[in-house]
Amino acid sequence: MGRWLPSFGFDATWWDQATRIYVRDRFVYAHQSRSLDAFDPGPEDGTLFVYGSAGPPKGNVVYDPQHLLTFYEQGCCSWTEVVAAADVQAPPKHVVLRDLTQLSTVRGIRLGLSEVAVMRIYGWSKPLLLAKNPGVTVLAYTTWRPKKEVRTTPPCGQFENFFFRRHRLILIQLGDGC
Repeated sequence: MGRWLPSFGFDATWWDQATRIYVRDRFVYAHQSRSLDAFDPGPEDGTLFVYGSAGPPKGNVVYDPQHLLTFYEQGCCSWTEVVAAADVQAPPKHVVLRDLTQLSTVRGIRLGLSEVAVMRIYGWSKPLLLAKNPGVTVLAYTTWRPKKEVRTTPPCGQFENFFFRRHRLILIQLGDGC
């Protein structure tokens, strides 16, 4: 499952290049019975997965086979990321199936938007190139202070990364940690 989950990872250089924001975002997911907040973001009705036999990290995933969308969260200890992705082929094993066409963030971000549409909501950000993924750019936003301002243990914060291919949003990554 870990190899199948769509991800572009995290590049530490984004920390200082990300546009600073002051409001965290979260997903609005129709099948959630509990409130989704910044530290409890995943699809609780999804299929549980664990890396290896001993655990963490672990998470939950749901898949929309008709629209090739997936929504998952994974995390361990003091970090969690929740991801929505488009153009995802079928998982290697059975997972919970859901219609994910209404999935969005509280601030109105949906898969398929353009960079301009995301920047209308979040504010201007410089598109960053992904060296390991030619043709993919990311708009990186964060509530964390720049690394040079973090003297000891960094405070809790969130990265809100939006990945584009051909000017179309293909992956939303909301990463929380302390």
